[in-house]
Amino acid sequence: MQSDPVVTADIPKLWLDEPDALERLTKSAADQGMKSIAHDLITDGFTVIRSAVDPKLCDQVVEDYREYSRQNRSYVDENLDINGREKRLVNFHFWSESEMKIGTNPRTMEILDFLFGREACLYTSLTFKYGTQQPIHRDTPHFATWPDSQFFGVWTALEDVHIDAGPLQYIPGGHRYKIDQAAILRRVEAEFPELARGDQLMKALDIYNGEVILRSPNEGRPLQVAALRKGDTAIWHPQLPHGGYPAANPDLSRWSVVFHCAPTEVQVHQHDRFFSHQGDTPPPPRYGFHEAFGRKIAVAGDVAFM
Repeated sequence: MQSDPVVTADIPKLWLDEPDALERLTKSAADQGMKSIAHDLITDGFTVIRSAVDPKLCDQVVEDYREYSRQNRSYVDENLDINGREKRLVNFHFWSESEMKIGTNPRTMEILDFLFGREACLYTSLTFKYGTQQPIHRDTPHFATWPDSQFFGVWTALEDVHIDAGPLQYIPGGHRYKIDQAAILRRVEAEFPELARGDQLMKALDIYNGEVILRSPNEGRPLQVAALRKGDTAIWHPQLPHGGYPAANPDLSRWSVVFHCAPTEVQVHQHDRFFSHQGDTPPPPRYGFHEAFGRKIAVAGDVAFM
């Protein structure tokens, strides 16, 4: 049964981003493991929880994906990239109970509750057979919240990640610098008044992404490659510059899943709202929820390749 969104007014900013975050953490009654994770996210914007997920559950997700592909062969074949490899599969947790179990992992969700300071939920997911080789980018335009940064990427390796398969890469500390997205849109509106609104928003997104690529190496510490093993889970701040390391061998798989998580009272919006919505009041809700394994799961899209 689907439930309506519960939107709470006056949600505070993410406490990890406050100037006194480390002091708050020192005074916290949380266990040392939780404190270490929060410390990493405050200082680096990235943390890894080793052996967070049972390797057998990881294997089952891969087998579920293969079964999905067998049952939907023509759809899979219609969604290959220029190298003939499957694209990312959105919201596979609705098809695979094993993936839903990973997304609602009790310890991971307990950590997210602590990081948000409120109950966390699962918004959407992406399942990967191969590395993305994405340029350095921030998630915030695609996962916009009010207040901002009420979102974490939660990435689990479904197999040991080979360095030649294009592992995650990120710039520690790069989550701290600001980009004024409203100013970017105003510039686009002034320079390209003839463009349709959707095209203006896409141009603003291109400019924003270009600024992230240009500024991040100078704003954070040296780029790091995340060497994750099967069952390891990484969590990153939504402003963290990250991407896919170039794959020396693009035929190697990099089985993994990333869950996009937010507080239950916070709706996640996309790049159009990120650039155009003004003020502190959030846009109208976009989706409701159902429940799985004791957690709210956003009803925000179907299983589909992208």
